[in-house]
Amino acid sequence: MGASAREIEREIRETRGRMDDNLTRLEDKAATGARRFGLIAAAVMGVAAVLVAGAIVYRRTHRPTLRDRLEGLSLADLRSLAGELTANLKERAPSVTVRVNEKTEAEPGTMQTIVGKVAPALLGTAGSALLNRLVAAPDDEQLAAAQAE
Repeated sequence: MGASAREIEREIRETRGRMDDNLTRLEDKAATGARRFGLIAAAVMGVAAVLVAGAIVYRRTHRPTLRDRLEGLSLADLRSLAGELTANLKERAPSVTVRVNEKTEAEPGTMQTIVGKVAPALLGTAGSALLNRLVAAPDDEQLAAAQAE
């Protein structure tokens, strides 16, 4: 019984060793596959970026002139284009109401606007002059007149 138990343990160790080797090989394959996928993806993105940049540069440097664009249009196309443009402009035009010398309740009149802007400045100036007069030391002439009385 002892020999068979040792033999079973040895077979178990060998099987575990083979499984570890197989797992190690599979992990290496997965890692190289992921690395390969990453390189392929980076190459595809690089090629796409170069193609997009090339297309942009080509469009910027080879723009069709007005003459080239107009040569491809027929007279009927031009007429339909003009009709579409005028229809779009008519739809987009805002309605405007012009009022001359009309006062509304929401808007103050001319005098109210002027007084509203000037009154704070006048009150501030008058208040500061009054405070300055009250706080300032009396002049020598005023002292002499007060003492003479």
